Amino acid sequence: MTYLIVALLLTISATALCCASARWLGHQVLPPILAGSVVTSIFIAGKLGSIELFGFGEFAITVSILVYSSTFLITDVISELDGRQAAQRAVLGTALCYPLVLLTSQLSVHWAPSSFYDNQAAFDSVMSFAGRITLASLVSYLVSQSIDVWTFHRIKQFTGERHLWLRNNGSTLFSQGIDTLIFYGLAFFGTVPLMTLLQLMVLGYLLKLVIALIDTPFVYAVIRAVRGPALR
Repeated sequence: MTYLIVALLLTISATALCCASARWLGHQVLPPILAGSVVTSIFIAGKLGSIELFGFGEFAITVSILVYSSTFLITDVISELDGRQAAQRAVLGTALCYPLVLLTSQLSVHWAPSSFYDNQAAFDSVMSFAGRITLASLVSYLVSQSIDVWTFHRIKQFTGERHLWLRNNGSTLFSQGIDTLIFYGLAFFGTVPLMTLLQLMVLGYLLKLVIALIDTPFVYAVIRAVRGPALR
């Protein structure tokens, strides 16, 4: 559990620092950061990591939760800095990475290996599963991130420039629930026991709730670093 907490803090901190670079490099760096984070999550989503919850035993969780959950921080930063249309364009632009990842990962599997390459079986095992992971991630990403952007700005209509914490957490908690149901259902149904699948969904969403709360001060820090207004 200690490792998970440290890993989450390091990932969120690194994401926030990358986003804060928009102060010097311009807001146009934010969509590539979003795309890079999403692509990274695709390639590590197939691994199930182990965590121990005190008093409840050992549980499985996809390790992609580390970086994928941070994408909602990035989307909220873009929404706050540049508005709904810019955030939606970033979401749709990132979605274009999925066909490229799917195509190249599957072509690489079928490319005859060199006689000097001894890891083809392991490579096939990882990349073949990446096809299903990619499709599941694409559907869940498009639906959940679009809902996140819509909810963020819906809340902002009522709060104005006040209460960034409310639209950041409200949009993320709602959209992450939808993301969890779609992704785990499409990616793992039939490949793991039903009880394991349900456990993955429940634990995954609970961790996302924790991450959403943890990343709130980081969102404030990024907005202040890039734009500098007083936020409440």
